[in-house]
Amino acid sequence: MTRNRLRGVILGIAVVGLLALGASASRAQVPFAGAGAMAGFNAPQFRPGGGEWARVVTATPKWIVLENAAGQQFPVSFNAIEVFVIRWPANPRMASPGTLAEVTGIDLMNGSVVAGHVDLFEGSARALVTPTSLVMTGYPRALGRNNLFQMNVFGRYSMIPGEEWMPQRRHLVGALIAGNPIVIAPPRGPSSTVVPGTGGMSVTQVTIGSPSFVRPGDLVWYLPVNATPQTLAVGRLVIHKTIPLAQFVP
Repeated sequence: MTRNRLRGVILGIAVVGLLALGASASRAQVPFAGAGAMAGFNAPQFRPGGGEWARVVTATPKWIVLENAAGQQFPVSFNAIEVFVIRWPANPRMASPGTLAEVTGIDLMNGSVVAGHVDLFEGSARALVTPTSLVMTGYPRALGRNNLFQMNVFGRYSMIPGEEWMPQRRHLVGALIAGNPIVIAPPRGPSSTVVPGTGGMSVTQVTIGSPSFVRPGDLVWYLPVNATPQTLAVGRLVIHKTIPLAQFVP
């Protein structure tokens, strides 16, 4: 076998492997955004793909190389990322005026939500979310009185067996009006207090991603959607930093 043919075979195997990774992710179903994986923003919904965790091996102004837990490395062009954001540890008491907060948790139906994580959005990052207040039940579904596919002839919501045991949840995006305890004011209705869960509660500030913020060793969650011979195409990439934004040195 000639050297050029050997290179072609190796490249073909690599591309097939990347496509298989994206295909396996597209068949999976993951929970609503804001769940334990802390994978997303905006209204919770089922999305294709469970996503992958990796570390940044190399970072340049145009490319990053990711390495997953199996030791596989994938080049990713920043131009091939649909949504790129960064999460920084944050103190809600230090948030600037006009900050938006997002949380998804168990609705205590007394003006409080029990949650294990809250995201904050300041400045231009506020465009990543839309103020809302959604009540969810089941696997999960947003309740709506006009949704005829969810209601039976008695005006009650039809559920799959097992859903009735799931507690009611609420997804909130609104103005952060207090940091200790965290109080969020949705666009309509009363404000809600966020109560930490039994495992405590983490808070991160979400910013729009920039290649200048990425460093080798960063923890990454990414959602592969396609692959080409040059790059892995990513639907969503989230960098998880270990220091607050104010402490980052470019």
